Amino acid sequence: MNSLDPFNDSSILIVDDSRAICEALTAILHDCGVSNVDYCLNGEEAYTRVERDPTAYDALFVDLHMEGMDGLELMHKLNELRYRGGIIVMSALDKKILDFTLEVISNYNLRVLGSAEKPLERTLIAFMVKRIKSYYPTVSRKEKVLKRRELYEAIKNNKVITYFQPKISAVNNTVVGLECLVRLNMGRAGVISPAAFLPVAERFELIESLTDAVLNTALPQFRRFREHTQLDCSLAINISPLQLYNNLLPETLNEYLNRHLVAKRNVIIEITENHAIREESQLKNLNRMRIHGFQLSLDDYGAGFTNLRQLKNLPFNEIKLDAQMINGIHTDKVLRIMVESVRKVTHEMGLNLVAEGISDSKDLMVISDIGVDAYQGYLFCRPKPMDELLRWHANWEKTVRQTKIVNLNDKHA
Repeated sequence: MNSLDPFNDSSILIVDDSRAICEALTAILHDCGVSNVDYCLNGEEAYTRVERDPTAYDALFVDLHMEGMDGLELMHKLNELRYRGGIIVMSALDKKILDFTLEVISNYNLRVLGSAEKPLERTLIAFMVKRIKSYYPTVSRKEKVLKRRELYEAIKNNKVITYFQPKISAVNNTVVGLECLVRLNMGRAGVISPAAFLPVAERFELIESLTDAVLNTALPQFRRFREHTQLDCSLAINISPLQLYNNLLPETLNEYLNRHLVAKRNVIIEITENHAIREESQLKNLNRMRIHGFQLSLDDYGAGFTNLRQLKNLPFNEIKLDAQMINGIHTDKVLRIMVESVRKVTHEMGLNLVAEGISDSKDLMVISDIGVDAYQGYLFCRPKPMDELLRWHANWEKTVRQTKIVNLNDKHA
């Protein structure tokens, strides 16, 4: 992908059999700051281009109704090709056809980022561009990617710090958990985000050392939070799918929990979806985690490689919808259909469903209507160091109590 270079612009391919629509959408994309735009007037040519270079385009705008190879057939072939860019579905068709299309492609390993209904609206296209650019982790111009030695020294010199973001109950607005998020405090260089070092940790086999540092930092602070708030909540700790190759992972995690006096029932292990979980050793250790009594959460669902059919064969307790499935859902019919499908499957399987990345109250209203178990996102609280989180929680509890009093007064009025 061009996005592997964080300073390159996104590259987009439009697939529509109307030249007028292709040219109009190209102009809108240029106005939105995307200079690398190509278009094809049929699905066959689009497939040939992607087959020739699967990394050429960060995203495709695909119309469903085209002469020859239609949009659904194109997406079927892209799935076989294992295309890993984003896909935005364009359509002027009615809801039944769109519903059927989404049901079919929900079983594909495609990254569907949303839909753009015809006639195309400039504001919606601008939003889709933002979604494409935020889909791939990038590093800001102020923040360089660390080298292996720099990351090694940072871990060795105790520069690993942890921030926490609360998970809010969709039933009563109480805090039901915290997610631990890793940062590096590089002194004068400031606090560095994961995008600058997590890929380096995975590439150079420093992910285990990084996780050890996170556990030693996060677990004592979690104990402090529980003691201070008297909440029987959980702590979510992220691990890489690459760590599932480690046969000692359950035992290692047990050692850390015993050392820091944290009960296993209060810990959720989040597996990020940035790599496919398909190899026998990974699946074995995933099941061993459950056998050892750990709760498992599939993080960033919708941004990676797991489809609805595969969910039924994986031992997760919880599914966390990626922000790309949430942001803009109040205006995006496709996203709503996709989330409703996930809700139906998780309900049937008895899994908790968490909507993360909520930053818009309009999106929250739709998610609440669909019905999830918990919320997480900037709309409630940004990731914070523990001292700041404790101050936030005191204010949050006060707000929740006042809301309950108002609701009671309304009932008795």
